Amino acid sequence: MNEDRLIGAGRDMAGKVEWKVGDALNDQDIQADGVVNRVAGVFQHGYGIARDAADDAAEVAPVLLERAADRGRDLGRRVDTVVRENLGDNGALYLLAGAIGLVGLGLFAVSQARQGWGGATRSQTSRPAARTRRAPAKRTSKPAAA
Repeated sequence: MNEDRLIGAGRDMAGKVEWKVGDALNDQDIQADGVVNRVAGVFQHGYGIARDAADDAAEVAPVLLERAADRGRDLGRRVDTVVRENLGDNGALYLLAGAIGLVGLGLFAVSQARQGWGGATRSQTSRPAARTRRAPAKRTSKPAAA
């Protein structure tokens, strides 16, 4: 527990007392000071809690990172063993070729999706059709009847 937690809790309690005294004396200035001290105390106490949590995380983080690295190395060894057993010594090349193929397939799919699978780009297909004005109908005058 750090000093911000202690000071913040004390300031909160002092603010409560100040607020009650202001209420009993019907003095709004003392009440307002009490509210301000309470709010400041609560925030300072919260800051102290956050500081403690950050300190704890800083102590634990290196251990967790080391565990994650160990698990990653172990997983890499297992994958290597399985690949060598199933695909032989050139297994890594097969996996690399497969990964390149998947990336290429993904890029192709993305480009097709952008084009709307029909050749038109998304911007061309998502725009509403432009309204066209019709030309006014030509009036034909009938010849005057004689």
